[in-house]
Amino acid sequence: MQGDISAFPKDDTNIKSLQHSLLEAVVLDPVKHPERSGTTLARINEVLGLVMGSGEQAGEVISACREASGGAKPFDALSVDAATRVAAVLLQHLSGAELSRMADFLMESELSTKEVVELHRRFKIPVSHLEDDLLPVNGEGALIQDSRGRVYVDLDSNYSATNLGNSNDAIARGLYNQARLLISQKEDRIQVARARFLKEITPMMPQGLVHFYWQNSGGEAVDKSIKMAKAHTGHTGVIAFEGGFHGRTHGAVAITHNEAYRKPFGLDNEDWVHFAPFNDLEAVEKLLSEGKAKSVMLELVQGEEAGMRPATQEFADGLRKLCDEHDALMIVDEVQTGFARVSDGPGQWFAADRYGVVPDIITIGKSFGGGYPVTAVVTNEKVASSMEPGYDGSTFGGNPMAMVSALIATRQMRALDLTNRVKEMAGYFHNRLDSIESEHLKGFRTIGLMVALDLDSAENVKKAQELMKDRGAHSSLSTGATMRLMPPLVITKQEADVVVEAIDYALKHL
Repeated sequence: MQGDISAFPKDDTNIKSLQHSLLEAVVLDPVKHPERSGTTLARINEVLGLVMGSGEQAGEVISACREASGGAKPFDALSVDAATRVAAVLLQHLSGAELSRMADFLMESELSTKEVVELHRRFKIPVSHLEDDLLPVNGEGALIQDSRGRVYVDLDSNYSATNLGNSNDAIARGLYNQARLLISQKEDRIQVARARFLKEITPMMPQGLVHFYWQNSGGEAVDKSIKMAKAHTGHTGVIAFEGGFHGRTHGAVAITHNEAYRKPFGLDNEDWVHFAPFNDLEAVEKLLSEGKAKSVMLELVQGEEAGMRPATQEFADGLRKLCDEHDALMIVDEVQTGFARVSDGPGQWFAADRYGVVPDIITIGKSFGGGYPVTAVVTNEKVASSMEPGYDGSTFGGNPMAMVSALIATRQMRALDLTNRVKEMAGYFHNRLDSIESEHLKGFRTIGLMVALDLDSAENVKKAQELMKDRGAHSSLSTGATMRLMPPLVITKQEADVVVEAIDYALKHL
């Protein structure tokens, strides 16, 4: 590390520790922190406002830092020398507590919130609405902290991907260890990391579903499950359901019911896709009897598009029976519901377990990588044998980094007894929500820790979500007039209390 540090005062007994932490936060060390950029003056100014307030003294320090930077522009990365001079100013003017907070804030982000927002707005292709109401920089368990130090209970879990929490020291260590050996290997090459994981995962799977084809996203897994089903049945027809959602890739969109997702891509009138009303066995039987399809794809708990609506037990049982009678494949999309999200008892790792049915194919994803991208199509030996070399391929599917994350995450799930934990927390949420009295709340559902609140309007859902932030709960998922909550499965009762109290507060202030 370069730069003159002779300007630092020497009379504080803690100065060496403060000097080290401040230098590490302000001055870029590309060897120790190759993931970082140079600190910007805009972030220095932002953090000074957070640790000192907006008083006259803060203004003087900001001016001194600006002068020490040598005329750097707000969003320019400071050179090593300029950053060192700025660090000297900070050490001279700030108290020990302020310096400690300053270093923490800068280690979390060396870029200002404004710059991060502007970069995303400038360069994002608008395939989705940009969420820029907070800049997450740190997390622990169900909590998430933004760039300004505000802490919230996270109610999105990155669409149920961070079920074990927003950071994970064991996964971090595992990824570091693996990255030093092998970062990536193609899907069709054997590897140690995957072999380890296969030994761990098979006891968690529904009976007979132990043949895996690794992918990187839920939509990919859905696409490949459709290809696999068509190869096995020799039939292109697929039955999907009104209110279903299966992802954003081409095939996944084709079997997602909302026409607004399909029409822009010419997928609104596919002759191989047949939509049936959810929980309607007669409609499915008619399509199968007419020979329209040999595969049935569904979410046993419809999430994004239906606002967390569960299948009836009669429907799940009847669908399994109809598929058997018509030699059709039952495919269950478990990308969101898998790995204890909807558990109602011990060992219910999947929605299929909760319903007591064994599909022919399931798609799994999101949470079993502990937040790291990894998904899979999982099927039985009979269906797997229908695939042949050349039918498909994946460069990154099941790569060593993904397998290490999945191994550690699933071990943690079992160690935490997650299926029982979810049942307990679902009951706790249900009892607490039942105590809320509001004319705006029309009902609620808890299917495991898939929680849905039906309000009187979509507009009030958005207003309530904004008000909840004032009480430390961050929610952004909704379906029309339904607010959807998917907290990390490691959420505590104390954090659940914060959530329910935030909801109660929001509904009272609509």
